[in-house]
Amino acid sequence: MGEERTRGNSAGDSGWVTTQVAAEALGVDPRTVRTYISRGILNAKVEGKGVEKAYSVDVDSLYGLRDARKSSGKDPRKIREKSANAEDFAELIRDLTTQVVRTSSEAAALRTRLQLTERAQSSLEEEARALREERDRLRAELEAKRSKGFWARLFGG
Repeated sequence: MGEERTRGNSAGDSGWVTTQVAAEALGVDPRTVRTYISRGILNAKVEGKGVEKAYSVDVDSLYGLRDARKSSGKDPRKIREKSANAEDFAELIRDLTTQVVRTSSEAAALRTRLQLTERAQSSLEEEARALREERDRLRAELEAKRSKGFWARLFGG
């Protein structure tokens, strides 16, 4: 294993791995590994601060949890489902709420565009109807003028 995958190997301990490596070993999501750490199921140490905060998981506690899971015959997906805590649900609800708000905004914008398009279409249809009526009136007037004789047209009769 490379330097980024294990840290602090010495003769006295098995070492430390990243939450990503621990997640792969357990067959779960890295978020689930962090949940195990917060519940005390896995031993870990914090490295960095703020946005660079990361956990290093103790390999011995990782092996212990993996062996316990194998002996109990639990499916990693079931463990993952059970490990979801209030923070996971809160984050999920925030994400879903954001999606609902965004989708509602898009739907409102589309509804407004549809109403404007319907109004424009009805205005155009009304204008086309008025133009057809005027065309028909002018044709009738022209035909009436043409039906008069040449002399009547010439002298306005």
